[in-house]
Parts: sequence; structure tokens; C-alpha cells
Amino acid sequence: MSRHARPGAPVALCAALGAALGLAAGPPPAWADPRPTPAPAPAPATPAPAPAPAAPAPTPALSPPGGPAPLAKKDAAAAAKSTRHGPPPAPGTRPAKLVNLYNFWTREWLAIDAASPPPSATVDHFLRDHFTNKATAMEPRLLGMLVAAATRFHSDVVDVVSGFRHPKYNLILRKKGHQVARDSQHTHGNAIDFFVPQVPVQALQAWARAQSAGGVGLYPESGFVHMDTGPIRTWSGE
Repeated sequence: MSRHARPGAPVALCAALGAALGLAAGPPPAWADPRPTPAPAPAPATPAPAPAPAAPAPTPALSPPGGPAPLAKKDAAAAAKSTRHGPPPAPGTRPAKLVNLYNFWTREWLAIDAASPPPSATVDHFLRDHFTNKATAMEPRLLGMLVAAATRFHSDVVDVVSGFRHPKYNLILRKKGHQVARDSQHTHGNAIDFFVPQVPVQALQAWARAQSAGGVGLYPESGFVHMDTGPIRTWSGE
């Protein structure tokens, strides 16, 4: 090749030679590049969605042999309270009027629904002897007397001065000169001393005598009336 040949002469010469040999123009022969043609990379496989975890099977409630477990003491007390009174009044109806008893010595209150009175044990505890803190089975009619007095004088409060009186405390009062009977009806749980606020004790005594329920005592200076379920009799004290 001449030193002064044109830069494109070898290319043209190769093209002329190829034409003379009958080779068509096209992609270079396989021997032109010894490196293999790389295969296309496979597309990344899309992972299949993980199956949703199965819901745990419900644990069956276990009951001890012989029936359900007994309620705890606190739960049993709450359940008992919920059944002491009747069902609530229907919407639009007036609820029953309560009579609130107040114990003069213990400063305790007891609400009474005449249609659904509390258990006798509750009443016995409320009317217990304040000196010994002992209770006894009270005559059930006494509670009705208190409610009847409140109803008669249109009061929702009745003050209780004395219910059960322990024989020991009764003896102490006698030794101190108080006007108490040796075998008082209070010591048997058959008597109640009370007054109704804003009601004269003379009016309360007249009503009590009209009940013919038993003994009636008037204590104008102390400001209360005594009622019991013993023989019918009347007296006055201080």
C-alpha cells in the first residue's frame, strides 16, 4: 500500500474483494468475534403471595366436674344485691316512694320500699343494740309500723331511737335510773322507739294507739313514741 493512500482505501478494497468473491454484505461472520453472545437475563420471578394465617380455633370453655365454678364472695354479694328489689319501673311510670329510716345512735340509714322490703337480716342489723353491737331477730311487724307512720304523716324520714336492747344494756340503764322495764319488750326484739320529724309526739301517739297493735308509750320530754307487739296498753314517761 502506498504511503500516500487515502484513509478509506483499505475499507473500499475489502468491500471490492468481497464483492468479487460473491459475499453479500451482512453481519460479521461468527469467526469474526470469538466471544459468545450472552443470553438475555431471565426476568425475575414474581414471588407468590404468602397464604393468610388460619384463624385460631376457639378455646372451649372449661367447666370443673360437677357444674360451673362457684362465684367469688364479692361477686356473689353483688348478685344478691341486684335481686333484693323488684324490677325497675317502666319508662314513664313513677317509682315507688321510699321511706328512709335513720338510726339515732349508729348514724346509719336504711331505705325501705314498702313493695319490696329488704331482707330480715338487714333490718335486724340496722335495729341492733348500739351498746353491745349485737342483733336479734326483730318482730317483722315493726317495720310495717314505721312505714305506716311515715305514710300517715307524709314524711319520707323516720328517726329510730331504739330497736333491740340487749339484756345487759337494759340492766345498765335500770341501774342508772332510766325508765326501762325489767323485762322490756326491747330485749325480745318486739319494740321500737321512734319519732317522725316535724310531727308532734302527741299526734304520733294518738295515731299509734289507733293501730291497736300492742303497747304504746309516750315520752314527750325525750321526744319519741314507743310501740311494741305485746299486750295492748298505754303509759307516759319523760
